[in-house]
Amino acid sequence: MRGLLQLFRGCLCISIEGEQIERFLNLCRCQKISLYEVKRTEERKINASLYWKDFFKLLPVRRKTGVKIHIQKKRGFPFWIYKNKARKSFFAGVILCGALIILLSGRVWNIHIEGNIQYADPEILGFLEENGIVHGMAKGKVNCSEIADSLRRNYPEITWVSAKLSGTRLLLTVQEGKKQKKQQTELPPCDLKAETEGEIVKMITRAGTPLMKTGDVCKQGDILVSGKVPIINDSKEMIRESYVHADADIYVRHFVSYYYEFPLIYEKEIPEEKTRKAYGFRVGKWYASFYRGAEKGWKTVTEEFPLRITENFCLPVSLYSFTSTRYKKIKSVYTKEEAEQLAEKKLHLFEKKLMEKGVQISENNVKIDINHTVCTSSGKLIVIEKTGMEAPVQQEEEKERTAVDGEQRN
Repeated sequence: MRGLLQLFRGCLCISIEGEQIERFLNLCRCQKISLYEVKRTEERKINASLYWKDFFKLLPVRRKTGVKIHIQKKRGFPFWIYKNKARKSFFAGVILCGALIILLSGRVWNIHIEGNIQYADPEILGFLEENGIVHGMAKGKVNCSEIADSLRRNYPEITWVSAKLSGTRLLLTVQEGKKQKKQQTELPPCDLKAETEGEIVKMITRAGTPLMKTGDVCKQGDILVSGKVPIINDSKEMIRESYVHADADIYVRHFVSYYYEFPLIYEKEIPEEKTRKAYGFRVGKWYASFYRGAEKGWKTVTEEFPLRITENFCLPVSLYSFTSTRYKKIKSVYTKEEAEQLAEKKLHLFEKKLMEKGVQISENNVKIDINHTVCTSSGKLIVIEKTGMEAPVQQEEEKERTAVDGEQRN
């Protein structure tokens, strides 16, 4: 702590030499002159440090004791300013830099968004820009509660928003949920039909009348859940039919055919050591580069480096790097292991696409056959898939049956 004070207030390192050094120290104590780091170097000589303002108080003490005082070193900010007083432009720059820091710290320079999955950052940033929330705006104009409300109103899938200022950053944390379904009364009546042929393995009906059950085999187009719901009285007689929007979770087990074939002889690309480098840049809509364009037998990898001030604050300036590598093609033949690995890779990609659609794979009956020229993967996959295609229900004119009507007909 004392070192920082000495640096800020200015400190002198001095040497004191004479016969009455002890008296000199006692008089300094009486005059309340603080000496630090006092060290005897010789019998009649000591070194010490003191603040530069206390140095001028030593004159009467020196006269009384007859000691000699020499300044050995000057340290601290006041001496540095005095030494550089002729450099006015430097100090003006320091003051201007401090003013700019104070000015810029009162603005938003980074808008950070986290938790968003359905909506990308550029889409949300564009919406905020339309509402006046942009990079560089004053922090005093940012209303976090209004930003959160506007995001919830404009994006129904966003269920919760937190907006807060942290330094020069505007932090937006969103939480997305499933879009609320329309009320059952607003949906038109419909049936649920089978989209594919197979065996029903699971069926949970929430609305409507199930016409099939677990274990039944359905064909494409069969009505699985009807939108007609019979209304029965206490005598177990149907008095009328009500029409609803059928709703159910129905899973069907069925077969999916798979076939993939590729030749064992192929052209293999081998990169050579010869490469080319080229660069370019873009300013706004203006673009320039030293890249000569695509050539036969060459492959080019292009990298863009946009100039960013913050995470989402990009300047309209980008640098480009073009790396071209020359390739030569030679004929090659897959080994049995390589062919099997490639066939399995293609099959896994096919299965991955099915699973992305919500299809469960329960059994794999695909076989890989390799002859002298081609590799063939063929067979069937047993899958469990959700089904239930909505179809308009055929509504009939409602006829109520009552006991009175029955007596009259008799």
